[in-house]
Amino acid sequence: MRRYHEGILSRPPAPQAMSTSEKPPFWQRLPGWLVPVIGYAIGAASLAWVLFRFPFAQLGEHIRNLDWRWVALAVAVEFLIYVVEAWRWAVILGPVGKPPLTKCIQAVYVGLFANDFLPARAGEIIRCFLLSYKTSIPLSLTLTSDLIVRLMDGLWMVILYLLVTWQIPTHVAVNRVMWIFGSSMVALGCLLTWALFRRQHANKLVSGKGWAARFSQLLEQIHQLGHWNALGRAMALSSLYWALQIFAVWAIARADAFEFSFSAMAFLVVVRSVGTLMPNAPANLGAFQAAVVYGLQRLFTETPDAQILAEIMFLLQTLPLALGGAIAIASAGFSFTDLKRQANQAHRTGQLDA
Repeated sequence: MRRYHEGILSRPPAPQAMSTSEKPPFWQRLPGWLVPVIGYAIGAASLAWVLFRFPFAQLGEHIRNLDWRWVALAVAVEFLIYVVEAWRWAVILGPVGKPPLTKCIQAVYVGLFANDFLPARAGEIIRCFLLSYKTSIPLSLTLTSDLIVRLMDGLWMVILYLLVTWQIPTHVAVNRVMWIFGSSMVALGCLLTWALFRRQHANKLVSGKGWAARFSQLLEQIHQLGHWNALGRAMALSSLYWALQIFAVWAIARADAFEFSFSAMAFLVVVRSVGTLMPNAPANLGAFQAAVVYGLQRLFTETPDAQILAEIMFLLQTLPLALGGAIAIASAGFSFTDLKRQANQAHRTGQLDA
């Protein structure tokens, strides 16, 4: 039976995932301060660029003149987006445990809250830990399922970009970035497909390599999750997930009297998503606004208007979800500090003990 006692999550000890003599992965040997420092540096530089000659006087006027009916609709859709994300996650994990949708929703919102207050997307690990703890699905499988979700998102970003750039003129730099990103996503997708169909060949290819054991373990987890019916349903849900994101951004723009087409907002969502891929400051502060401003400029929006709309989007797409995440943590009965510590420990050791 799981217990929550004096702020400490307790679970019977599990075997160590690796022997103490085994050399830890490269990323676990990096200094703990390095990734957050890089994230804050990216956020600070991006925010400085966005705030250069920012029209602060006009920002208040734009906020006062917002059409709050569109704002309410956009916020409601934002909440629905992450219900769909939780649904997609539950479908992918179905072959190994069929987690309740409510637990997936709770974990997703707790992760969103963590991402708003911790750098380098720490909420991704926290949400995987929480779902694993709540459902007894191994942490390694929740992490692998999250990797599959991100790969699906990458493929949909490429699909959307290819669809909308037939209609929207764009800067050559965006095309170059998307060629690199798209080629990487297609290559990873092909590698995953090959591994699913040719597991023995994949194991032979890496046999004798120092990282072979880890790759084989990952491959085994992908095979456990890789039911084509579940993956197909999850990919279909991904289309709904991205369609709702586009609609939410379109509704926020309408609230501020901008009349963009859906294809233009699809372009903006893709640029924003690619621009915030790198681990950065909490809530993607700085990188979010910079990506939105850059995307709006490619849509021939005047820079002051782009700066203002970027800030409004950031506030409306961050604050309500942070509130939802706080409610999710309170409903779970967890201390956020202990949850963060336990998730980091579980990720390092591969187990869920206290």
